Amino acid sequence: MLKRFLFFAIVLNILCSGVTYAAPCYGTYMPKEKRLILGLQGDFLMDRNLKDDQGGTSDNRYFLTVSYGVFNWICFDGKIGVGDVAWHNSNPGNLNYNTSFAGGYGFRIKGYENKDLGIKTVAGFQHISVHPRSTCPASDKHRVIIDDWQGSVLVSKDIGNLVPYLGARYGTVDFIKWVNDHDRRRIKSEKMFGVVIGADYIIAKDTRLNVEGMFADGEELAIGISRDF
Repeated sequence: MLKRFLFFAIVLNILCSGVTYAAPCYGTYMPKEKRLILGLQGDFLMDRNLKDDQGGTSDNRYFLTVSYGVFNWICFDGKIGVGDVAWHNSNPGNLNYNTSFAGGYGFRIKGYENKDLGIKTVAGFQHISVHPRSTCPASDKHRVIIDDWQGSVLVSKDIGNLVPYLGARYGTVDFIKWVNDHDRRRIKSEKMFGVVIGADYIIAKDTRLNVEGMFADGEELAIGISRDF
């Protein structure tokens, strides 16, 4: 009962909070208590429209990932790597910010599970921050940070070695920019609700391939491989 109460409390917080915002959801497979999952992940934000006629943004991110099982029903996720950012706009014109540091963190909580039917539900929160190098078109220095936040709820179904899942997410991409190290502005993405479709494929007993697509609020694709330890 305590697990279910915590699960639904956090789901409600994710869906109703004004500060939860989009990043890969990882799927419904979680590490066992006091165990690790290590992996590699590529996350490709292909298009996300920004508010106030500020165009759109895209970026590529590459991570080393780790998930740690605090208990069998809750785990913490972390990642570190690199990323770049592109800003598609009419004024000052399209800008490309070169590759530099990116990182993220989050957690997932297991909800309802029916082992006989192979059904599992998971709620999670994920955050990614990308800090690309500045770019200097003309005489101005442009700097940006991408803050990517989201809450999600997923449902999966085991089908042999394939575990497809479907879910929803609520979040935003915050595009925080500076011109000449001042004139700071935070621009939010236009849409907040998205659809998540993905699958885990069990390559070996302790190794999984994950492919995940995110739609409706933008177009995003994540591909990863992970191993239990």
